[in-house]
Parts: sequence; C-alpha cells; structure tokens
Amino acid sequence: MATPSRHSFTRKPNLADVKAAGNDMLRLVNRRILLNILSDRQPISRADIAKISGLNKATISTITSELLNDSCIIEEGFGKTTPIGGKPPTPLRLNALRFGLFGVDIRADETILALSDFNNRLVARLSFETTNDASTFLARIGKEITRLRIKHPEFIEFAGIGVSLPGLVDNRTGKFLFSVVLGWRDVPVVQLLGRATGMPVVIDNSARCAALAEIWHGKAQYAHFRNLLYVGVSTGLACGVIIDGGLYRGGNNSAGQFGHITIDLSGPECRCGQKGCWDLYASDKATVTRYTKLRNGSGKRQPTMRKLMELVEYGDQAATEAVCETARYLGLGITGLINGLDPEVVVIGGEITKAWGLIEPIIAEETKRSLLAPRAHSVAIRRSAFEVRPSLKGALTLVQKDLLAVPNVG
Repeated sequence: MATPSRHSFTRKPNLADVKAAGNDMLRLVNRRILLNILSDRQPISRADIAKISGLNKATISTITSELLNDSCIIEEGFGKTTPIGGKPPTPLRLNALRFGLFGVDIRADETILALSDFNNRLVARLSFETTNDASTFLARIGKEITRLRIKHPEFIEFAGIGVSLPGLVDNRTGKFLFSVVLGWRDVPVVQLLGRATGMPVVIDNSARCAALAEIWHGKAQYAHFRNLLYVGVSTGLACGVIIDGGLYRGGNNSAGQFGHITIDLSGPECRCGQKGCWDLYASDKATVTRYTKLRNGSGKRQPTMRKLMELVEYGDQAATEAVCETARYLGLGITGLINGLDPEVVVIGGEITKAWGLIEPIIAEETKRSLLAPRAHSVAIRRSAFEVRPSLKGALTLVQKDLLAVPNVG
C-alpha cells in the first residue's frame, strides 16, 4: 500500500477563498484608517476624509455606511454651505457610546480603575488601596467593573480591560511576574480578571503603557518622531521605549528596566539586590529621603512627593535642593540612555515634573555636557502630556489600540 505523501492531507487553497480573505483584510485596513482620521480630526466630512486618506469617494461612501450601520460613527447635523451653493457636507464623528473602555493602573500603594468612552473621555474613576493578596484584590476590581457596567447601560458594548502593572510583565501568558515595589509574583492577571468579568483583558508594564499613551495621544506633537524614550519617575524609576513607531519589549519581554542600572558600585543596596542603582538616586523615594536628611530628620513622618512639590512651589529651600539633586541624577541616567538608544525625544513623567521650570534646565545641562554624538545635542526633552498618571491613560490605550490600530499587512 502506498504511503501517503506529507501533502496528501493538505487542501489546496481555493482562489475564491484567498481573494475573499484579501478583500476582508483590505476592508478592515480601510475601516481602521477612517476611524483613526475621525479620532484625530472629528468632526470631519466625507470629502475631507477622502483628501486625507487618498481613498476614492466610492470607497469612503461604502465604509462610512458600514460604520454608521455598526453605530461606530454618527452624523452630526449639517456642515457649512459650500461657496458655490448646493448641499452642505454632513460632518461625521466617532460614536462615543459605541464602546466603553476599562483601564486599571496598579501601583504599590494605590490602584485606579477608570471607565472611558470611545472618545477617551473619562466617565468614572475609582481608587483603591492595593493589597498583597493579588487574587482577592483582582476579584474586588472585577466586581467594581461589573458594577460600573450595570451603572452605565448607555454603552452599546464594553470592549475590554487594559491593565498597567509596575514591574515585569509577560504579555504572552498574561502574567505579572515580579516587581521590587509590589509584592506580587507570577500572578495570572489576565486569567483572574477575565474570569471575574467575562471580558477580554490585556496587560503591560506601567512605563510601556505610559510611552504608548504619549505616542498614541500626542500624535500631533510627536508626528515626526519614530523613536521615543519615556522615563517615569515614581516610587521607582521605569522606562518605556518606542523604536521605529512601536513598543519595544525585548527578547524576554522585560525591556525598559533601566532604573536598576548601577551608577555607583559603592552605593547603598537596592531592593533588587544590587548596589547603587539609578533608582536609588532619582526616584520619588530618593527625593523624599534626601529632603528628610536635609531637614535633619525633623517632622513626624516623611511627606508625600505631592506635598514636597507644594513645598517647592512655596520656595522651601530644602525641598528645592532635594528636587534639584534628583534632576541632576535624572540627567546623568538619561544621558547614558540617549547615548545607547539614540531616541529623537525623551519624555519625563511623574509628580516631579510639576517643577518643570526648575528641573528641565538642570537635566538639559547634564545631557548636553555628557552626550557623545554632536547630533544628539538636538534630542528634545519634554514633560509628559499628562499631568496625572500617564500609565492609567496607557492602560485605556491598550484597549483602544486594539479597536483602532491599522493591521500591518506588509
């Protein structure tokens, strides 16, 4: 009996199926292009969409009809009458109530749960004290999400939940692996939160979420930048890297842990087990500790970083000196990252940026003094576009990106 070849059980591709699949992908790409244009420029007419997208009017008409039928977009009255008369164009915009998006920003001390509409407008925002029992805590967050879904029946659909986490995250398995600031280990966040809510869940590291939010929602500001470094200054330091327009996660999904680069071999021991980490000199914790030492330990307890920034605003000398020293260490570390990564722009986020007028010149001077390449002196250093918790905005963006991102068909 003849042995069947390895091709015997493989059905030959049907040309009609291949063509249909190609048409479906093209339709999806065109839909996403239109939704992105609407998201950026709404309200906007069909004619203006055609000019921007380069698609012909027939394609625009077909896709907008589909999107209207799907309740993804709405028509908004009538536009301005044309100079030569005739029927005025009808502006289109995204239907804010088509999708509700949940974002969860987990930090060691406080977790924020937010609900936004399809137009990025926050509808609800709740805060919780983060606890060490991950399973119980995520079950509680799940109950709150379910309660918000019931409370907001105006949404046609809830698209999913994005979660920002302060440490090593494995996106492929949906697990939070480890953090030096949060005592959770190997927590199946996607599984636990998905089971509690029955919704799709996507997770990522807090700094990468913040970098994603900057590049996604700052499209006008960063339109010509493809390489961005985000430095988040909080209880610790965390970095997110955008390379060639996309989030860089690294071979083991742990890229961005620059806060634990040693800058002083004889320095104090870090929570990670090493000595003299950058984190120990430029984080919020480092700034508050520095301030307390300058005050000779006076006071019942250490102030929060928010309170310290208020003291800087009031002209407190010790607070100002502590923040300036942190800015110097930020500049030192950022210089090394610019030399190694060659970003076009560095974005700094965190409470410390409330004193931007004080810290920006110090950071800029440190980088200009130590950068290697002459062209690197033109690297832009900017404050985050978000005053409060860009990682929360990034958690919401994880969901929105799945709704709007144009598939890569190249």
